[in-house]
Amino acid sequence: MKFVLSTVLLTLSLSVFAQVPYNKANLQKQNAQLKKEIINLNKQLEVNKQNSKLNVDFVQNLTKKIQVQTKLVNNLSKEKRFIEDEIYLTQLEINKLSRELVELKKDYKQVLVRAYKNKSVENKLLFVLSSKSLGEAYRRIKYLEKYSAFQLGQANEIIGKQTDIQTKTAQKEKAKDEKEKVLSQQTLFSQNLEKERLTKEKAVEEFRKNEGVIAAEINAKEAQQRQIDAQIKAIIEEEIRQAKIRAEKDLKDWNEAKRGNSIASYNEYLRDNPKGDYAKSARTAILRIENDAKAWNIARSAHTKQAYQSYLTHHPTGSFVSTAKTEISKFEQLEREAEAERQRIIAQRKAEEDARLKAQKEEDARKIAAAKAEAERKAKIEAEQKVVVKVPEKERVVKVDAVKPAETFAERPDSEGISGEFSSNRGRLPWPVDKGTVVSRFGSNSHPVLSNITTQNSGVDISTYRGAHARAVYEGTVQAVMSVSGNGKSVLVRHGSYYSVYTNLSSVSVSKGDDVKRGQSLGIIYTSGDGETVMNFQIWSGTTKQNPASWVAGM
Repeated sequence: MKFVLSTVLLTLSLSVFAQVPYNKANLQKQNAQLKKEIINLNKQLEVNKQNSKLNVDFVQNLTKKIQVQTKLVNNLSKEKRFIEDEIYLTQLEINKLSRELVELKKDYKQVLVRAYKNKSVENKLLFVLSSKSLGEAYRRIKYLEKYSAFQLGQANEIIGKQTDIQTKTAQKEKAKDEKEKVLSQQTLFSQNLEKERLTKEKAVEEFRKNEGVIAAEINAKEAQQRQIDAQIKAIIEEEIRQAKIRAEKDLKDWNEAKRGNSIASYNEYLRDNPKGDYAKSARTAILRIENDAKAWNIARSAHTKQAYQSYLTHHPTGSFVSTAKTEISKFEQLEREAEAERQRIIAQRKAEEDARLKAQKEEDARKIAAAKAEAERKAKIEAEQKVVVKVPEKERVVKVDAVKPAETFAERPDSEGISGEFSSNRGRLPWPVDKGTVVSRFGSNSHPVLSNITTQNSGVDISTYRGAHARAVYEGTVQAVMSVSGNGKSVLVRHGSYYSVYTNLSSVSVSKGDDVKRGQSLGIIYTSGDGETVMNFQIWSGTTKQNPASWVAGM
């Protein structure tokens, strides 16, 4: 009963032990990643420390490091428990193997004693020869062979058990060393964690001491932001007013061009409105007129009814439709006249043929009558001479020419292309920087350190690295380059009825009126004395502010 209970306990232990390496491996992989993250945060914190004591990034990075280290310490504690379980389960297996080894040695000892007592060849030979039959002798030989193999197998099994015990013992010692290392790391990170918490408390205390100054700075920045927003709104309102004037003039010029409906009128429209709403239509109209004139010249050169019909088929609304129809009418009139003349000639020929046939008939009748008379005369003579002469008659055949069939022509279709707009890319726009993190979102935000201070953001604040470029999120036209004291420069880019704004730039690489492409650099983002490189990014629909996170992918 005791042996059965031990076997069940060991089986359950081994099943648990089989799951340990997988969980432990995942835990070690996660711990390695956490250590890398701590190293990166340490580098950022070193940079933050050199800049200013009142550095928001320093406190945020410190908070993140504390969270990462806390998780790491907890994971190391779990890893230590995994290792302790490994040691315990390994020891259980060593105990089991040791008990099995004792039993094997005991059994093997008995086998050796029996083998010693029957070691002589004569005994074995006598054992075989004393068999009562040949079959029994054969079975005794096989028994002796199996018994020898059994002895050898027991010896090998004992050696295997001893090797397993040595291996498990080495594993246990290795696990003990690993446990000591993990314990050492856990102690070290726990001590560092306490230091980091004290550092954070001091940093937060420094912020609280300067809360009034910080609030004043925030108010000043918000005032600057309101000033920028007012400028942006005024520029957009003026652009909307100018756009309305341009649209009215554009429509007027387009209507005049359509009334003229000539290459000259459409070219005049394009000269005055190169980017007008109807520029594409004007170019299409010019191409249509050119193709129409080309087709008409081909038809005029051929000057056939079929050529004019082909022109009408491919250009049903062309400029020469009326003339083509007139020419076709002329050809049809000529055809009618030709047909009438042909019918007249046919009738005339028929009348002439009838007259000729009548005259021929009369002539034939006369000849027949003369011949008849002559025949009668000759008959009379022949009657007298008993001679008869017969004259055969001939027939005439009139042939009629066959009418040739009319010809047919094939038709061919046309095709057009498509294009996209800014509004169709909602949620798919690229970030305005190549690397960065949003540190303040659209609308109301609490201060990352002083929770009792709130700020209003017209866009999003993106923290990035020193020297980073602001990049256009979509193709458009630079509507304005603005400067605000204490807040660097700003660039306003128009995308149809939408606008994107890039604020807090130290230098600008574009000018008003420039066309920009998606991803093009607009300037370098300003880095403050505290080492912070933060750009405010906004999107406007007309005079209404939009949440950039709804437009930029993954923001």
